Amino acid sequence: MKRKEVKRLLKEHPEFESWLKEDEARVKEVRRNPGAAEDLFKRWNDRKKGRLDFDSISQKTRRASEMLSGVQSIMDMMADYTKK
Repeated sequence: MKRKEVKRLLKEHPEFESWLKEDEARVKEVRRNPGAAEDLFKRWNDRKKGRLDFDSISQKTRRASEMLSGVQSIMDMMADYTKK
């Protein structure tokens, strides 16, 4: 990875840049060897994937609950109709 590509990567992912700045050793490694930024980015991205996004989980759960309640109401209507 060239310096220009590293700059573009840091510009596109400011969270990655702040993560790099947390540890001086990572900054030195990237300055010494710009190709190491790609490996560090992969490591950062893998670490980030391990976190749970509770907002999206709760949104999906809410949608599923709405769908299930709709299906339940249809089933109740069908049950009432068959009783008559």
